[in-house]
Amino acid sequence: MKINMIFGILLVIALIGLTGCQKTNEENTLNAQGTSELTFDPDEAEVWAGISIVKDTAEEAQSEANKVINAIIDGLRYKGISEDDIETESLSLYEERTWTEDEGSKVIGWRATQNLKVKTTDLTKVGTIVDIAVNNGANQINNINFGLTQEKEQEYKKQALSEAAANAKEKAEILAESIGFKLGKVKTVSEDNFYYMPYRYDMMNSKGGGIAVEEAATVMPSDVSITAQVTVVYYLN
Repeated sequence: MKINMIFGILLVIALIGLTGCQKTNEENTLNAQGTSELTFDPDEAEVWAGISIVKDTAEEAQSEANKVINAIIDGLRYKGISEDDIETESLSLYEERTWTEDEGSKVIGWRATQNLKVKTTDLTKVGTIVDIAVNNGANQINNINFGLTQEKEQEYKKQALSEAAANAKEKAEILAESIGFKLGKVKTVSEDNFYYMPYRYDMMNSKGGGIAVEEAATVMPSDVSITAQVTVVYYLN
């Protein structure tokens, strides 16, 4: 019995000793961040146009604004612009006030404002859209955006991320070599950022009218930019 007890104690001591002799084998890794910045031709335009009008009563102001907006929509549909590509961007109705030294703040009526956003993939129709809006009563032509359809945005996003990943690998190879290692397999990869910047043209003649139509007809679409950023973690050999 005493012999078995002594043997058990020795076995426990031996196991403790072996455990203490084991070394932690941590794998070396390297983090690299890659970026890309690309430019592409736009394939979509968005035009902001609308009406801002003051009438004696709220009902009159709202009714007149609705009349103009409906006329613009009908005119756009007649020219082949789908109603799916027309949406109300903003609307408001509030008291319009003025201020004089004699009377102070004074209500002069009610202002109704409505703005539409009109999309088209035919960039040659930008001037036509503005012309239709102005001819049907729009007195606000705010800005024109040149950008990408969802399909093109996703296509170019893949390209931008791919180039960012390649940039990360190039950096990682240089860093690994400089400290006497070689790149191993990828441990993790993550998308840090993706940013898409359409080209925005602010109309100088935002109040509308014939001058705004002429200006819109001469607006040339400009490139849009896409940036992407990824982080890749590599094992080192």
